Amino acid sequence: MIKSNLKLGDILIKQELLKKEQLEYALEEQGKKGGKLGEVLVTMEFVSETDIASALSKQLGVLFASLEKGLLRPNLHQGLEKIIPHDYARFHKVLPLSKHLNTMTVAMVDPLNLITIDDLMKMSGCDVNVVVATLADMNQALDDFYQSKDLKKKSIQEQFILMDGSESTRETKVDVRDIFSESEAAPVVKFVDLILSDAIEQGASDIHLEHFEARISLRYRVDGVLYDANPSDPKMYFAIISRMKILAKMDIAERRLPQDGGFSIAFGDKIIDVRASSIPTIFGEKMVMRLLDQAKLPLEFSYLGFDEYDLNIIRKEIFKPFGMVYVTGPTGSGKSTTMYTILNEIKTPRKNIITIEDPVEYKLDGINQVQVKPLIGLNFANSLRSFLRQDPDILMVGEVRDLETAQMCIRAALTGHLVLSTLHTNDAPTAITRIMDIGIEPFLLVSALRLVIAQRLIRRLCENCRKEVKQDVRYKDMDIKGPVYESKGCEKCRFTGFKGRVGIFELLPINEEIRNMIYYRKSSDEIRKRAEAIGMRSLYQCGVERIKQGMTTLEEVVAVTIAD
Repeated sequence: MIKSNLKLGDILIKQELLKKEQLEYALEEQGKKGGKLGEVLVTMEFVSETDIASALSKQLGVLFASLEKGLLRPNLHQGLEKIIPHDYARFHKVLPLSKHLNTMTVAMVDPLNLITIDDLMKMSGCDVNVVVATLADMNQALDDFYQSKDLKKKSIQEQFILMDGSESTRETKVDVRDIFSESEAAPVVKFVDLILSDAIEQGASDIHLEHFEARISLRYRVDGVLYDANPSDPKMYFAIISRMKILAKMDIAERRLPQDGGFSIAFGDKIIDVRASSIPTIFGEKMVMRLLDQAKLPLEFSYLGFDEYDLNIIRKEIFKPFGMVYVTGPTGSGKSTTMYTILNEIKTPRKNIITIEDPVEYKLDGINQVQVKPLIGLNFANSLRSFLRQDPDILMVGEVRDLETAQMCIRAALTGHLVLSTLHTNDAPTAITRIMDIGIEPFLLVSALRLVIAQRLIRRLCENCRKEVKQDVRYKDMDIKGPVYESKGCEKCRFTGFKGRVGIFELLPINEEIRNMIYYRKSSDEIRKRAEAIGMRSLYQCGVERIKQGMTTLEEVVAVTIAD
């Protein structure tokens, strides 16, 4: 705990909650009868319990957790009631809130009781982060938490959050919209539920909640673009962040370091997986939540935007028994979805398919998926070594980040396995030079590499309101014989003119000519020129095809590609 130089009484006076004369009188009474100053002040009705708890939080540098702000709600799925028994918690007025790695967050009425804190550390085997609460809130929260285990009362959080399927089975799926009618839900809980519900209904892929000097910002990313939403009262910001962290099984007391977590919610007949990430900024933590709708995206090539030209190249390579296939592009370009679609296309009961991912975004039936866990040494390279002893036919590696992982992928491809992976490069030819820059020798790469797919996502025109326009000078060299469309805007597309996204792709199959260029370490520009001369279609050219098909606009294509 970081203690303030100010004493409790001075903090109350500074906040204009207590007069100097009242403090002096209370100190006299404390000297006569004993006890703690805070208890004396409350008994004399000079201040409230909430005033004392708030002042203690400032004096000690700890969080003030209250029921009203929705912070005094323990994580119901960590077995906290077994770590701190009900009788002990009731007697000492302590409430376990969450456990993250080797740290447990505990609410206390008396955060200066070092003996109790020491007992909690021994009981839990963890370091203890203390937050302060009022006696009235503590008694209510103890009833809610421990009695809920006897089914006397369901907490709203238990209805809202669903256990991750990798750790336990989901027994109940509760519609998030039903939670809004719960009269016992605190305003902050209702607001977080509303944020999630609104984002899902708008088809958002991400939620951004940020704190700036004089305001807070709430934005949804829809079809790759961030849009402002109605933020909450700035006074609720930290309570909202803490609520989100509780849902995501993150440590609400840790504000200095980045954290990651996740949870799942039921929304109607859909299950939405939520990945949460927080980072500390100078004005407070920023929270980003990614929403993954398992049922929203059909894993089909045609849905992603691949045409017959693309599919002929892809299917020729992915059904080969061995070799490397790389999918490249920046973050958010749909690489993982393309990888899952390829796996969905080639999986059969006769193939043993294993993936190592960080994180596992979509769960596929019939495929063994493994989540990276760096804290226990389960990284890409170590996992691949084990995978090769599992008699695999096809391996998928979420991302090649270092030489060791790249070497394991190449080795697997050269020993009779089909290996799929991703890279962060701007185009297909650059992926080749990037792998060599990591440290892979050209003679190994030419033997293993089969195909590189570069991709981007562009917004798709709303078919309900798109408008046909006359071709101008911009379309002069595109050889567009049909109509050209631009965005207009209607209720169905939220007046943006776009609804959904479609992919554009650059496919580089590794033929004999490209292999020779790789072997002699030719530059990515030289490889590109030769590949285009023998038929490779660039990202820009693929975008032009989408314009011809009436799917998008020239502005969308140029925004994500380098025009020829």
